[in-house]
Amino acid sequence: MSVCMFVLLASVCMFSCDQKNANAEVSRSQADDYPLLESVEIPIDTVLFRYATYFRVQGDKVVIFDLHNTDYFCHTFTYPDFEYISSFAKRGEGPNEHLIADNVRWAGEEEMWVLDNNKNRMTRYSGIARGKKPKLEEHVKLEQALMRAYDFDMYNMKQVVIPDYSGEKRFSWVSLPSGKIHHKWMDIPMENKAIREKSPYAAAAGWRSFFSFTPDRKRLVTVNQFADRMDIYRVDNGMMKTFIGPENQEPRFDITSRGDAIPSGSICHYDVQVTDRYIYTIYDGRRFKDIMKEKGLYKQGGKLFRIYTHDGKLVKGYRLDRYIAGIYVDEATGMLYGLDVNADEQIVKFPQFRLP
Repeated sequence: MSVCMFVLLASVCMFSCDQKNANAEVSRSQADDYPLLESVEIPIDTVLFRYATYFRVQGDKVVIFDLHNTDYFCHTFTYPDFEYISSFAKRGEGPNEHLIADNVRWAGEEEMWVLDNNKNRMTRYSGIARGKKPKLEEHVKLEQALMRAYDFDMYNMKQVVIPDYSGEKRFSWVSLPSGKIHHKWMDIPMENKAIREKSPYAAAAGWRSFFSFTPDRKRLVTVNQFADRMDIYRVDNGMMKTFIGPENQEPRFDITSRGDAIPSGSICHYDVQVTDRYIYTIYDGRRFKDIMKEKGLYKQGGKLFRIYTHDGKLVKGYRLDRYIAGIYVDEATGMLYGLDVNADEQIVKFPQFRLP
């Protein structure tokens, strides 16, 4: 049985469920009335970004994850001044190099884990700070059942959560440093259970989401890549609340004869950030059939920035003046940062942004 691969046409347990149409009051026409934020580029002359997608801040430093960089996947800068410190997670085929890094998360003040799906392993680096040189500390080989591990988040120093692309469940809890699955958690909440049972790989790929824990690790928030949908899970009992927009309540995808999923609806979310106060998302909403018509003019990312409470209440929205793939809100300073993969200078900020 082949591993299911989802294709972006333009370019990429029992539980209780309380579903709400939380975005119904924010229709397309109302979203057009959101305040417009103008961006300011932050010039970086030490690193040539190819496809900067994740913005990971820890105290006085930030790591920018660059998916398509030719040399290193991770680049450390001072924050908020963006003075270059170091690069790590070298691209390559060597034993201590990465074929393709997929995501990076902090694991302490000066340590990070890097996920390499192609080598089916996670790598821990230390020394990610001013005046220090990043050092590879260990590789953790992931259990083979963790196929196509594209994303992860830290639950604690001994466990991470990785999407379950086998389709058996929605998430796998993985122990560190063994790399073994501790348990699988939550069903894929699609209405047509027959599709999930017949084509589990396609169902898992079609339901690809960006996700993050709340800082207290009591909730796990997911936003769908192919649907205007946010699910908020309680970690202690698996209770789930779902918040959907006026369209795309579930991801739309076709299943090929090989059992692969091909998205057929819209490209929706690109990133999510969860803090003690709010949930921040970046949303696109363009239909694949319309994207195909844009051909070489297509720009990746979303322009609709939304702010929710931890209970899923939409409290504020903005329109951005450019397409953004990765987001970061500094609540202490009230600044919104974004990553524009379409530009030469890919780090931008939005000085007009205001918290609710």
